[in-house]
Amino acid sequence: MHATARRCAPLLLGAALCCAALQPPAPAAAQTLGGVLPRMDVPPARGALTALGTTLDITRLAGPGADARYNWDADLGIDVDLFDLGLVRGNLLASLETIIGSELRDVDPNQNSYTTDFAVFVRLPRGELGATFHHVSRHLADRADLGSVSWNMVGVSYGDRFAVGPVRVDAAARAMGTVERANVDYIAQLELHAAAELPLNPRVSLVAAAAAVVVPVERAQLGRPTRRGGRLLAGVRLPAGVGAVDLLAGWEQRIDAGQFTRDTPRWFRLGVRLTARAW
Repeated sequence: MHATARRCAPLLLGAALCCAALQPPAPAAAQTLGGVLPRMDVPPARGALTALGTTLDITRLAGPGADARYNWDADLGIDVDLFDLGLVRGNLLASLETIIGSELRDVDPNQNSYTTDFAVFVRLPRGELGATFHHVSRHLADRADLGSVSWNMVGVSYGDRFAVGPVRVDAAARAMGTVERANVDYIAQLELHAAAELPLNPRVSLVAAAAAVVVPVERAQLGRPTRRGGRLLAGVRLPAGVGAVDLLAGWEQRIDAGQFTRDTPRWFRLGVRLTARAW
């Protein structure tokens, strides 16, 4: 990269973060609500099982909202294209999120969230248009069973990858409506996602990401207004073998972090993401 690009790096990444953060209402939830989307820039490859990606995130939570229930956030995701017809591809994304606290012991996994997305994408001259079925199921660990918490949604998405000078940008939006729910009041979910990568050399890139999610609710059920969440992240990416290692720091506002407590804490995040891809 030439000297001008290096000098512009902080400004470009800062602009990418600020633009994403300005999307209403304000920063986005992790896997509990929002945050998991399949990759939308997979090259066409006709056949079955044509693309596979796996991601592991280990994140330390800190700050006023990270009490004894919320010390660590561990996420494992699998993103696979089941078929690809060139113009159309079918994708399955599955993820497991485990929240680890210190209430009962020093390392106390206390809840798990399972997310499954099945989506069909149509490749357009610019970007991809998708139709999605989205399922989330939440479960307490080592606690009394207080009932089922789950919801199913269907909706549409649009995503694109483009360049702004030397910066590679991924942007996506998704809108979904609830078709079934148990012990939640969510009636819809609206999401905005943006990520930027600025390669400094073949071994190091600067990365940044932002997301926002708005969740309209049935007010009569729990007597509360629309929920809002968000996330901002920034760090470095170290390409390695078939994937990459990301070192990330950021801030998050999490919608309904507790399965039944209905809290919306804010905390800082510091973690590592391991990504492996085969496409």
